[in-house]
Amino acid sequence: MKRYFPVWVFPILISFAFLTVWIRLTVVKTTYELNQTNKTLHNLKLENEQLELKVAQLRSPRRLEALAKQKFKLNPPSPDRIIPMKETSM
Repeated sequence: MKRYFPVWVFPILISFAFLTVWIRLTVVKTTYELNQTNKTLHNLKLENEQLELKVAQLRSPRRLEALAKQKFKLNPPSPDRIIPMKETSM
């Protein structure tokens, strides 16, 4: 005696096959997007580190002192120009 599957089984199997393929494609696409986002994040972190280093260099006291002397012709005050401040108690 042969056993046959009911007719409604084939559409369900085909639906499951399509669902499996769709889920797999979605996982692949999401993985690709996640990798791209991680790469972008890594590049932005590197850029941020470089910019922080640049800011530190620009704020360097030696650089600012050289800039004050060369560009703005500033020099330390002479001793007669210094006025000591009195300490006040609160």
